[in-house]
Amino acid sequence: MFNGRTGFDALSFTTLILAVVFAVLSSVIENQYYQMIPAITAIAMAAYTVFRVLSTNVAKRRYEADRFTSFFKKDPYKRFKCPKCKTLCRVPRNKGKIKIHCPSCGHEFIKRT
Repeated sequence: MFNGRTGFDALSFTTLILAVVFAVLSSVIENQYYQMIPAITAIAMAAYTVFRVLSTNVAKRRYEADRFTSFFKKDPYKRFKCPKCKTLCRVPRNKGKIKIHCPSCGHEFIKRT
């Protein structure tokens, strides 16, 4: 059944957990009209989860999942503009003060990473 389908990933799991949280929240609220907002949100999140899990467009779902996980990952590099030619230079983070050599113009400058 899951041959050629996306299956569960981090984004699907997160939307499923949010659907459960909104369902519990809707059961806690006593006012009938205010109870509908989290209940409808829970149903929509659960439907989106099922859509993602059963989708056959694997490339699109993988792209969405990569964007989701990259949002929470910290980039291991810091970028500085060369003062001379304004080219972006990428250097590793947490190395202290280092001398940066611009690959474009060869200018050297010192920055704290």
